[in-house]
Amino acid sequence: MMPEVIGACPNLQMVSFKSNKLTSIHPEALQPQLRWCILTDNCLEAIPHTIGRCVKLQKLMLSGNKIKKLPSEISMCTNLELVRLSSNLIEKPPIDLLSIPALSWVALSDNPFLDSETKDSMKVGIYPDIQKTETVLAGEVLGKGASGITRKVKTDKGSYVAVKKYVSNITSDGNPIEERKASIAASSLECSSMIKVLGETSCCGSLVMELLEGYSVLANPPSMKTCTRDVYRTDLTLTASVAREFVYQLLNALTAIHSIGLCHGDFYGHNILYRINDGGTSIKLSDFGAAFFYEKEALYGSLVEKIEIRAFSHLVEELVQLVDDSCKIRDQLQSIIRVSRDPSIGSFKDIAAILS
Repeated sequence: MMPEVIGACPNLQMVSFKSNKLTSIHPEALQPQLRWCILTDNCLEAIPHTIGRCVKLQKLMLSGNKIKKLPSEISMCTNLELVRLSSNLIEKPPIDLLSIPALSWVALSDNPFLDSETKDSMKVGIYPDIQKTETVLAGEVLGKGASGITRKVKTDKGSYVAVKKYVSNITSDGNPIEERKASIAASSLECSSMIKVLGETSCCGSLVMELLEGYSVLANPPSMKTCTRDVYRTDLTLTASVAREFVYQLLNALTAIHSIGLCHGDFYGHNILYRINDGGTSIKLSDFGAAFFYEKEALYGSLVEKIEIRAFSHLVEELVQLVDDSCKIRDQLQSIIRVSRDPSIGSFKDIAAILS
């Protein structure tokens, strides 16, 4: 049990009991000072109704539990911005949660209420030019994450690709298998801002992707201080035209994935790769670890898309702060923010239509 004494610590804002085999939370452990709560990979079956006290709560990590439903009092957590609820036993769409006005990043994959037909159909062919597991493991490590390791691998024909070997563990975002399916689906959209999936290895089932060279990460992940907001380099500036190109390419990417009922769930600068050279500006949307498929025509589906629109507006707002010139372009970006935050706007397609 998450102990009662946690709630008796008036200055304790961040609590983490990840992978502790917790089966319950003492109702008095949840108090107004709580801002960041990590309970990933436990055995929780329910959240106490006292969660409604947590009016300062911004980040709630509950992936990898046995929760069947959330209490209606979750709607009182009006400052809640990021939720991870993947790999639980949620039987019905959590409307009270999805209706929270500040919610901007949500992960819901691997729950019974989600339609699995589309995601289960996402398969990819065998990539023929990597035959041995040793070839993959010998590659230069490009990145390590909770869901797996990505390496630069030389193929049997001498070219280079990126290969991600997934792990089976539940992460804070959810099940890596779901990330894999979402990545394949996004790649199939033929959108230039998606990382191209080339196939999977026959030897170890790793995902083979195009190798991105010359790209930089737009931002660093949130810090303990910023909680739900990315941290940007202090020396990073963008010209007005580049910032505008970022926004339009990202809007195109989000319009594309939501057209097939796929929510990214972690739309942040730290998951955006960019390259600026003589050939122009190129953007890649990466890391589908929090992504999930949803039913577009359902009530909860419209709420899901509005949540990601909110995340998009936050990113545009951050880009405005990076622009080093042109009041005119700044005004254009501010107008995009206003459109995105208009309650009557229900989809990325609506935003694209207004801006076209």
